Parts: sequence; C-alpha cells; structure tokens
Amino acid sequence: MKRSAKITLICVTVFVVTIALTVGFFFLLIEPEFKLFDSTELDTDKLISYTDTVTILDANGKPLDDALYDNNKIYVDIDDLHGYTLNAFIAIEDKRFYKHDGIDYKRMASAFIANVKSRSFREGASTITQQLIKNTHLSNEKTLKRKLTEIRLARALERVYDKDRILESYLNILYFGSGIRGLGTASRVMFGKPASELTLAQSAALASIINNPSKYSPYNNPQNLSRRKELVLGQMLDQGYISESEYSAALDENIVFAKDQQSQYVSGVLKDACARLHCSEKALFGKNVTIKTAYDKSIATAARQALAQFADTDERYVARVLILDNDSGNIVCDETNTTGYIDPRRSPASTIKPFISYAPALENGANPLSQIVDEPTVFGDYSPSNYKNVYRGYISLKDCLIYSSNVAAVKLLQQTGVGSAKSTASSFGLTFADTDDSLSIALGGMTNGVTLTELANAYRTLANNGVYSPVCYAQTIGSVDGDRFVETTKTRAVGEDTAFLLTDMLSECAKTGTAKKLKYSGAIAAKTGTNGDADGNYDCYGIAYTPEYTIAVWFGAPTDGLIDNKITGASCCNIIKYICDNADMGTNGKFRMPDSVAYYEIDASELNKSHEVYLADPTLPARYRMRALLSKRHLPIRKSIDIIDFYDKFVWEEN
Repeated sequence: MKRSAKITLICVTVFVVTIALTVGFFFLLIEPEFKLFDSTELDTDKLISYTDTVTILDANGKPLDDALYDNNKIYVDIDDLHGYTLNAFIAIEDKRFYKHDGIDYKRMASAFIANVKSRSFREGASTITQQLIKNTHLSNEKTLKRKLTEIRLARALERVYDKDRILESYLNILYFGSGIRGLGTASRVMFGKPASELTLAQSAALASIINNPSKYSPYNNPQNLSRRKELVLGQMLDQGYISESEYSAALDENIVFAKDQQSQYVSGVLKDACARLHCSEKALFGKNVTIKTAYDKSIATAARQALAQFADTDERYVARVLILDNDSGNIVCDETNTTGYIDPRRSPASTIKPFISYAPALENGANPLSQIVDEPTVFGDYSPSNYKNVYRGYISLKDCLIYSSNVAAVKLLQQTGVGSAKSTASSFGLTFADTDDSLSIALGGMTNGVTLTELANAYRTLANNGVYSPVCYAQTIGSVDGDRFVETTKTRAVGEDTAFLLTDMLSECAKTGTAKKLKYSGAIAAKTGTNGDADGNYDCYGIAYTPEYTIAVWFGAPTDGLIDNKITGASCCNIIKYICDNADMGTNGKFRMPDSVAYYEIDASELNKSHEVYLADPTLPARYRMRALLSKRHLPIRKSIDIIDFYDKFVWEEN
C-alpha cells in the first residue's frame, strides 16, 4: 500500500473514531438515566405550573375582576380544542412533534449547519417537549450545560407522558405577553371567548405571538403579527393541515383583539412586585403570590370614562391617567387609551417650574409677592419667550406661576443657580442628567426628561407639605413565605411653609390661571404644561392634587411625531375635571395649613411704588394695606425699622 493511501486511511479512521466518540459522548450526556454532578432532574409536579397564580386584590380586598388574574390561568383540555388550533402550534413550533421522542435530530442538524454558515445562533431547534421543559424546569441562560439538560429532561419526559398530555401541558404554560399565561387565558382576554371557540385565523394569531410576545404584540406591533400569522397559515397549508380555501378564508378574516382595560395597572403591579422581590415575572408566578393594592374601582371607572370621552383610541397620540393616594403613595388608578405599560421619559415642559424655579426661590427667602420683571430677556445665547409673547412687566411670583411666565422661571433659576436648584428639585424625586446644566431646564429642557410617575409624585410631595416618599402599586405581597409589607422611607424635600405657599399659588392657578378649567372643582391645586412648537405638540400635561389625591394626566405623541396643537394642558384638565365630578376625590376638604405660615398685612402702596415687599406699619391706613400669606421664617421687614418688634400683633389669623 502506498504511503499516501496509508495516511489517508489513518486520517479517515481517526475522523470516524472522533465522530463516533463525540456522538457517543453526546448521547451519554442526554441519556435520562445518566447523572452528571448536580444535574436538574425531571419533576412532573412542575408541569402543572398552570395552577401557579398571581392574585391581585383591590383596596377592599377583592380580586380584580379580570380573567388575567382569576386564578391566573383558565385551564384548557386538549379534547375541547379544535384540531386546527392544535395544528397551528404544531405547524410553526414542531412539525414532527408526533414522530420524534422529544428531540428532532434532523431539525437540530439543519439548525446547526445554518448557524455555522451565518456565524450566529439565529435558528433554534427546540421541540415542543423541550420548550415545556425549559419553561418549567430551567432558566433562559444560553449555555451548553443548560441545553444538554433540556435535551436530557425532554427525553425523560417523553418516557412518562404521552404526546397529547405533553401538548396539553405546553398550551397551558405558554406566555402571550402582558402577563397573559396559558391558551385559555389568552383566548378569554384577547378574544373574549373560550379557547374551544377560536377560529382558524385566531388560532394562527395566538400561535404567532408566542415566538416573541413583544415583537408580535397585537396591540403594539400588529403589522409584525399579521406577517407572522400568514407564515403560520402557510406552514399549516404546506403540511396538509388546512385546504387552500381554508387558508384563503383565514387570511381574509378580520381579527379584532379585545383590549384588556386593566393592562396598564396590572402590568405596573407585576413590575413593582418583581422589583421588590428581585425576581423575573416568570418566577413571580411560580411563587403563588397575593398582592394587596390600593386599586379603587370607582376612581378607575371614572378615569376610564374620561379617557373614552376626551382621548379617542384611534388618534395619533397616547394618553395616561395616574392617580396617587397622597398619604400612602399607593397608586389607586393607572389607565391609558392604549394597551401595554407606558411610562416614558419625556420633557415635563412647564410642570417642572414649581420644583426647579419656585421652590428653590421660596426656600432661599423669596415670598409669593416678591416682584420680578416679566419682559423679553436674553440670557447669554438663550432667549426664552412667553406663550403668545405676552409679558406683564413687574409681577409677583404668585402671578408668574399662575400665568406660567417662561421668562420669570428662567430668571428665578438663574438667581438660585442651576446646581442648587437641581438639588432642590431632586429632593422631590425628579432625576437629572449631568448634562442638564443650562437654564433651559426651567422650561423642561432636559436630556432624558422625567416619567409621569416621577412628576405626579413630585406634586404629591407638595400635597404632603413637603415630605417625599416613593410611590408603589403593591401594599403587601403575600406568599407561602409570609406577607412582605412594602416599606417606604420618608424624607423632607422642602419646608412645609414652602410646600404650602406653592399649594396656595397652584390653587389660584386652578381658579384663574392656566388650569382654570378646574375653577369649580373644589379644593384643588393644579399646573399645566405643553411641549411643542407651531407645527404641533409633543407632550401635554395636567397635574392636580386635592387634599387626598394627586391626579396626573399626559397626552403624548409617538416617537418623532406630533399631535395637533389644539390638544394642550387644558385638554388634560378636562379629564381631571371629569374625574373630580364623577368620583370622590376629596375636593370637599381643605388643605391643611401648617403653623409655619400665616396671613400678614403688607404695605400695598410701597409694593406698587417700589415693587418691594414690606410688612405694613401699625399706623398705615387700612386702604394702603393688603392681606398676604407668608412664611414665618422668611418674613419681610417693616419699612420703619423702629417698630419692627411689634409686627406679631398684626398677624391675620385664618378663620
């Protein structure tokens, strides 16, 4: 034998032996009976995870009336489903499901070759059995050990469960996004019907969603879902599950997805609970937790009705209503005109003024009557202008806030200093980027912006006389490990005098200023804000608070879009007014005035003449006096300092 032939034979022999050893070792590792170190073992109890539940209770301790959380899932029996419903999932997820023993080696080899060619892991080869094992026994980490364990347990499962039982378990643990788990719940929530009544098109749509619930969301990405549904139907046709006529009819069927009215609130509850328990949503469901919230159905109903009346779902904007309990910080209502959780960072526009401009000024000794010149002003290379270029000359800080003067807000920020003002605003829970170092932040010009939740809580801090604490959806989270009470830390943002003076100023804003649509809504303080230009608006806000609740409303344009500039902060106030008129929002009460403020007599003639604030002299005639609410720690002086020690006799007591 020639030398070259011997070398070739040796190489071929080595290659064959190597392949044989590799394949042999592979099959050893995936052999169900083979135990390697701390390998995960099959636990059939985990296959009934459809009984795991997240129960969400409202303020009265009653479960939210939502199929999503009525024992978490609606169990489906495979015998109750149409054949085309089962085949839709089989066709797109595992077309050889009834032919393999848990592992589709042909598909695995094909995926391996495709991934090698593309130098990526774009194609998977998991069978339905493997997916069931992964979702009930394993994590989502992409490691060789996890994949081998998944294959080994899938083979083990096929030895103890028949195919129909595996498929039934699989359908009952699928995740469809928005907290929806299980085919039965998905059918009830998305189509308002039991899974046994699903049409072919609806079945194909649900089979499409599970591949990537976010990418194929019927609410956020309907076009992606439509293309995926067509692919599913095409696979069913190619595999002989449906006829050409059935395929065409399903393509033409107009699928209407019902919108889960409580998805915003429920999604918020789940996010809150996961953050507090430091776990994934999947793990949360496995804990069988009961979450007590402050959800108020009557308030939420009023908010939902207000959105239906003032925020059409087919317009090119999104709207959100967020309502907080002032005392506890619990979220009692969170509604939108869309589906899916929204709390983006946007420019707060003028709604940030009380915290970045006025609170720092009052903390540093200014008072509501302190005068400022409202006129066109250039600040270096920055030239802010007032709405419709209206300027009022000498004007009090109170009136500046009532009429939302842009120039005045920037002047106050400049006087305080950006760093100091940001520090004060941060104590209200508002966050700033390091690049937020210009005067434009007085008008909401921020790098990242703020969320509506942060903004609402900042106003709630004013309602609580300057005491800040975080907001939360969950009051308690109970599980087999016991109840976990949600604890919040309270900190003082500003003095109670500053907070109450701002409340008084914003109460007037609700009567005569930019939020005057709330004039007849009782005890309420409010501020509006609009971020936009001549072509339209990006964001519109109405933030109000009563002695008991804080109500925040936001209209926002989609990314890189505009909404009609007819929609403004006043539009938000329409929603606030409706809620106050149709739910008990505590507007019949009164804001508690702290001992740190009182009513005093001011020298009105001197204020008009010199634009300076002085306490009235005892001898000053009544016609030259005016009544003003002032902070006791920042009282102005008397013009005649010889009688300054007698001012306490002239404090105006509140009736």
